[in-house]
Amino acid sequence: MPFPWQKKLATLISNNKRPKELFIPTGAGKTAIIDVWMWAHSQGIKVPTRLFYIIDRRILVDSVSEYAESLIAKDDNNTINVIRLRGGQTEDQAWLMNPQTPTIIVCTVDQLGSRLLFRGYGVSNNVSPIHAGLVGNDAFLVLDEAHISTPLLQTLNAIERFRVQETQPLWILPMTATPTKVEDALCLSDDDFAHPVLHQRLYANKNAILEKASPANFVRSMVDAAKWVRKEHSAAVIGIICNTAKDARQIFNKLDSSRKTLLTGRIRQSEKDQQISTLLPHITSGSRSLSREPIYVVATQTIEVGADLDFDAIITQNAPIDALRQRFGRLDRLGELGESVAVIIHKDLGKDDECYVYGKKLLKATWLWLEKIKSGTGKCKTVNFGIMAMDQSIKKLAPPEREPIQTPELTPYILRKLRQTQPVIPVDIAPFLHGDVVENATVSVVWRADLYDHPAEHWADIVNVVSPVLAEAMPCPLYDIKRWLKDKMVIVNNTLISAKTIKAGDIVVIPSEYGGYDNWGWEPTSTTPVLDVGNQYTKVIRLINCSENDDIKAILNQLNITHITSPVSEIYRAGLLVRDANKRVKDKAVHLSEHLTQCSEVAAKLSHNDPDIIASVENHDIGKNDLRFQRMLGATSISLAKSGHRSLVARNQALKFCGLPKGWRHELNSAALLPPETSNLIRYLVATHHGYARTILPYIGHEDLWDKLDGESWGGMTKSLNEQYGIWGLAYKEALVRLSDWVQSKKEQDNA
Repeated sequence: MPFPWQKKLATLISNNKRPKELFIPTGAGKTAIIDVWMWAHSQGIKVPTRLFYIIDRRILVDSVSEYAESLIAKDDNNTINVIRLRGGQTEDQAWLMNPQTPTIIVCTVDQLGSRLLFRGYGVSNNVSPIHAGLVGNDAFLVLDEAHISTPLLQTLNAIERFRVQETQPLWILPMTATPTKVEDALCLSDDDFAHPVLHQRLYANKNAILEKASPANFVRSMVDAAKWVRKEHSAAVIGIICNTAKDARQIFNKLDSSRKTLLTGRIRQSEKDQQISTLLPHITSGSRSLSREPIYVVATQTIEVGADLDFDAIITQNAPIDALRQRFGRLDRLGELGESVAVIIHKDLGKDDECYVYGKKLLKATWLWLEKIKSGTGKCKTVNFGIMAMDQSIKKLAPPEREPIQTPELTPYILRKLRQTQPVIPVDIAPFLHGDVVENATVSVVWRADLYDHPAEHWADIVNVVSPVLAEAMPCPLYDIKRWLKDKMVIVNNTLISAKTIKAGDIVVIPSEYGGYDNWGWEPTSTTPVLDVGNQYTKVIRLINCSENDDIKAILNQLNITHITSPVSEIYRAGLLVRDANKRVKDKAVHLSEHLTQCSEVAAKLSHNDPDIIASVENHDIGKNDLRFQRMLGATSISLAKSGHRSLVARNQALKFCGLPKGWRHELNSAALLPPETSNLIRYLVATHHGYARTILPYIGHEDLWDKLDGESWGGMTKSLNEQYGIWGLAYKEALVRLSDWVQSKKEQDNA
């Protein structure tokens, strides 16, 4: 049965209302926002089609996704999709290809924010407007633990103010377990406090002993405290939570138990999946009845947000009060124990030491506050971190709070730069997602096994044949990576550079032989070559040190690669590249007239019969009628939309000899062939359906088309359209046109 606050939220949504913020303590069921949205869809209540659940910890995306999937599995008639955004070429594209289907998309701050700002991490510049259009329209953005993601929240609020012309809804709902001062926030009521299940969780006692340790003794103190609670209190699942990955790793290495695990955000998807699949069933809520086996779970603040972990005891490093409350929310999460024990250890930093995560000054102030509020007698004094007990302590004496992170203002000038995606204008979007705190700046590190044996000047060419994707990367703070790599050579943006010049947001590709990683994640002291996992996430497979004489199918089977069924290969510097053969061969080439007709039918469905979208799709490929283009496609008597060339080699040969100038684009020819009375909107949507001409009309290869389309005034025309329909509104129209083409093209490929 739903809790009273969940019923109230459902009532608000059914009346086309929603709170400005959701303030619900940890363990009180915040993820039920997913249940409410699904219920609204099932009842025909008008809510946005896409629900984006945003968590500022990549490691927690799976747990929320699995919760949503479990809800859907209960109803055989449910057609809702669940997508996890990770940034890989093999990522599930259902949310793009079916924009009219209700979809739950679970993602991180970086994945959501970068897409909304037209700079999607792991998304090409040409495709980023589609992502911006779908994230910024007909979307419900739920930001979990908004108090630690204030820069993104401020950016979302700014975007909401700029969206004055858009007609599709954009709902924004911050959620937090930390007390809020926002008016019209939905909080627990007296009915919630009286609910027997919630009452057990809210009034459970979580008594924390306070200890202090010098930096030299800190690791040993954390380990000793963990052993003590196991021996004296028979705690099975013990959480050991640190402020930094470095301390977590040292504690993990110091524990002499075989039953231990390490959870930090500095880990790749593949290793995380291996950990979670075996670990979570034994340490999550509800698992206490399964006779838990003893285990130490060493973690960073990664577990503070969204993780449905349930510890029997915790040892935690001192942290700001909001962070501590989140950590204690993972102790006796459901109130099943009623009484639980914890130890808070304060690392007493010296005059020249600093904590770059929270700041030494704030940690010291928090420690003094904890000393003031502890209760009991003699040496048995403790601090009760039970939800209601801590609320009472805070009412009596307010704790020190973090300074709000400064976020730069998102101005119309910056938005004009962001909406120009081809050619892209460099804009550092990290401050709009994480604020101006340097320590929050991150990079993504990719290890490749096909670099080290080749001269460094060839590395960029090798990487460029299969670009890295975020799903094979490890996120890590910028300062840590630069300190570790020093002046070693790396690849960023297909360019060989010194690690000294790496910037926030970069995808940094390094040789596997550099080390720095093991089965538990980031380990800067390791010199063991790192496993290259790229083939798990890319459509084109690299077979390193293989030749065309090898049995390619057998090798693919050994690598458990199943998405390539008809392999074709080509040589690259480090071995072979393998991809699926084009299924559209010979009589499977697609006729242009049929393609346009069928794309228009898709457009009518996706756009709910919007005449501008349909007209744009009806004409989007008419420029392919150019004789030179048809020669490239291999047409004879009937105009084609898609070729029957079996491989890229054959296609490239046809392109070489067809007579088209370098850089010529058929969509610009399509726009130039439209009747003079055609609206600027339709002309724009036709010209931009491959991601070009959004602000500047390409000139190279199009001298005649440039004049026909009045290239000199094209930029002014696109500016007017963005003002008329809104930046995200225009991107949404572009997305519908382009996705109509994508959906139909996929059908043609699948039916070949």
